[in-house]
Amino acid sequence: MADMWYVGIKGQRSGPFTSSQVRQMAARGELGPRDMVWQEGMASWVAASTVRGLFAAPSAGAPPAGNPYAAPEAREVLGTSAGLQAGVWPIAYAEFLPRVGAALLDALFLGLMNCIPAAGMGVAAVVLAGRDQDAQQSLMAIANLCSNLLGFAIGVTYYVVLETSSKQGTWGKQIVGIKVTDLQGNRITTGRAIGRYFARILSGCTLGIGFLMPLFTEKKQTLHDMIAGCLALKK
Repeated sequence: MADMWYVGIKGQRSGPFTSSQVRQMAARGELGPRDMVWQEGMASWVAASTVRGLFAAPSAGAPPAGNPYAAPEAREVLGTSAGLQAGVWPIAYAEFLPRVGAALLDALFLGLMNCIPAAGMGVAAVVLAGRDQDAQQSLMAIANLCSNLLGFAIGVTYYVVLETSSKQGTWGKQIVGIKVTDLQGNRITTGRAIGRYFARILSGCTLGIGFLMPLFTEKKQTLHDMIAGCLALKK
């Protein structure tokens, strides 16, 4: 084994650990053959059972499908002292129609969250203006501006907080069984989530083609997925 390793156990990544520490984890049963390991220079996360010398009897069976550390295709991993062959399985990319369903559900949830404060601001403007028509128009314009700003803040918060949470997806995505990850299958950072949210504007500026790209891209990514370095995966 090379010097420093990261491990993925039950979808949670930790490390780096030295080769000795990883062997001790395996000996104590904290790291199993079906858990995942990775080190700098490797093309992908691989099953711990494929690392020579880590277990006395490496398992020949492939890990269960759906592991967030899986790679798109099996390939030889170079730059390791073991010179191992990574026997990995396909990532389950989210299909286009479930993503459309998730987007519609998210639009519904955001609409409900936005309409309540917007209605409250409108009522407040009418009450404060009384029968003064000019005052009503001025206050309604201010209420509309505040409502739009609040709606923008709610939208950013909704996507960023939920996609960086342990669920890795908005409520719509959770309902249809989709999660957002980085290109290594890990939970995305706040910065990446913010970048992905604003990159949606570019997807819209392409006459909607950026949103249709999962129909013909290899990893079923939208334009904003590609810009932010993200994947949408089946849970």
